[in-house]
Amino acid sequence: MTARDVRVRWGELGGYVIALGGLAALVCVVVLPGTPYLVSLAAMALGLLPVMLAFYELGGRTPTGLARIALTLGGAAVLVFAGDTLALAAGLVTFDESRAATGAFAVVAGAMIVYGLWLAIAPILAGDWLTPLPRWLGVVAGLGWAVAGLGLVLGGSNHPLVAPGGVGYQLLFPVWGLVIARLFGAIRSEADRSQLRVE
Repeated sequence: MTARDVRVRWGELGGYVIALGGLAALVCVVVLPGTPYLVSLAAMALGLLPVMLAFYELGGRTPTGLARIALTLGGAAVLVFAGDTLALAAGLVTFDESRAATGAFAVVAGAMIVYGLWLAIAPILAGDWLTPLPRWLGVVAGLGWAVAGLGLVLGGSNHPLVAPGGVGYQLLFPVWGLVIARLFGAIRSEADRSQLRVE
């Protein structure tokens, strides 16, 4: 198994983590708000890390140097978001969501903007391996993260941008995770079949 195959396989698993984390977050926001919801949200975001690596491995129209910078910034933003979200769940930090984001809340919102922009732009620049549905669903889901984060920075959870952004990241992002996982699975299966034909 090549390094490419391993990264695509991890990307597939990451897509499923996004989908399952998103489903858990949707259930928890209604049934178990608070810590279970925050943990589910962090898991959903962390699922994006192996997906980012698979995108980088499969390539596209971005020069390698810029792709590495985007991967580094996007990955760091995911880790910051997940870390702060888990710190909130553990009671180590507090957020005043009713006001424009400051402190740790501003860090979370900024991280949402950064990796939301990665998710909105990376599919546009990806190669022909990325089919239209995951390409454009990723763009919309990424914009959802970024727009919600911007709304939090500008006015807190009641800002008008937060609700439409929430549709993007709480509903469409998990669907995108499932779609991208299935695509990575198909790419991996085709690579396995090609290897068998060569042998």
